[in-house]
Amino acid sequence: MRKGKAGFTLIEIIVVLALVGVLTVFAGLFLTAFVNSYSLVRDNSDTALKAQIALDRISLELREATAVSSLTDNSQITYTNPSGAGRAIKRIGDNLYLSAPADSLLLDRIQSFQLSATYGNLYGMAANDMAFIDIGFTVSGCPSLATRIFPRTRIPHP
Repeated sequence: MRKGKAGFTLIEIIVVLALVGVLTVFAGLFLTAFVNSYSLVRDNSDTALKAQIALDRISLELREATAVSSLTDNSQITYTNPSGAGRAIKRIGDNLYLSAPADSLLLDRIQSFQLSATYGNLYGMAANDMAFIDIGFTVSGCPSLATRIFPRTRIPHP
């Protein structure tokens, strides 16, 4: 600053504007990264919640099943619920549906789906009963979920 005159020189103003510009760029980058991270975490959390709800619904449905009419590994299971209604859980493309009687979407964006049943002579009878059903899936954006379901009633081999 020059002596005897009040004010700033042109050089001082340009330096301050350059510093403010650099600080603004870094603040903008930080805010952009924060917003992107927040959106990614929110989407993954929503996906994980939907997947857990779908797995809980499938577990409830299959635990209460009274009969299984067909089971296609890694694709579909058709069963009867306690009220006698026929239902199915099936994968079509990257979607998982519960048919009761119309298809309703349980979960989308499925990358892999595992469905199998293990049979054994559980009740000491001559029948080959369903011991348990293994079900699992991977949804894009969250880790794999899997569970083993033990039916509450005797279900003979379909």
